[in-house]
Amino acid sequence: MKIVGTDSETLQWFPTHMHWNSEDEREEWAELCSLALLHAHEENPKRRRVKALRKQLAAYVANFSKLTPADQAFLFIPDPDQMPVPAFVLMAESAGDRDATLRQIVQADAESLVRPVEVDAFTTERLGEGLRSTRYWATADDQLMVTVRYGWRVEKEGLDLCFYMVWNDPGHMAAYADAVDVFARSLWISEVQ
Repeated sequence: MKIVGTDSETLQWFPTHMHWNSEDEREEWAELCSLALLHAHEENPKRRRVKALRKQLAAYVANFSKLTPADQAFLFIPDPDQMPVPAFVLMAESAGDRDATLRQIVQADAESLVRPVEVDAFTTERLGEGLRSTRYWATADDQLMVTVRYGWRVEKEGLDLCFYMVWNDPGHMAAYADAVDVFARSLWISEVQ
């Protein structure tokens, strides 16, 4: 089985599951993430603070599989007092024209409320040449959202790869755009047993 790995050393990105084997597994993951995140920001976080963040994270990731179809997920948490932003990974066997597929992966031709979808070349050392897009859209109750999508065709793996995040705060997305680009550049595909 192939998965997307990262060598990012920042304590802002936390790999998570799309499906949990048990509530205990999810709670253990949330405890470890809470401790790592809080110790990165505070010398001696209070147990009450760890418990509150653990509870929030465990609840937040409980139903990821119902949110969107994805193979993997990460949580971006730049600050323990901010709402996490999920990042999802989709992989599929390469198919069709490379350029047309990459444009489809990053939703280059989708509607965008604020301005046309912004599409830029985005190359990484491990995944090669790809595209990055930024698209603004609205929910049914007129909440402005922004999606940042990255797409690559990884020829040596025979895979098309999409990494994307959906933000409900365009200002936060803009503030963390560089951090997201750095993380996207840290990704690679590996084989696991």
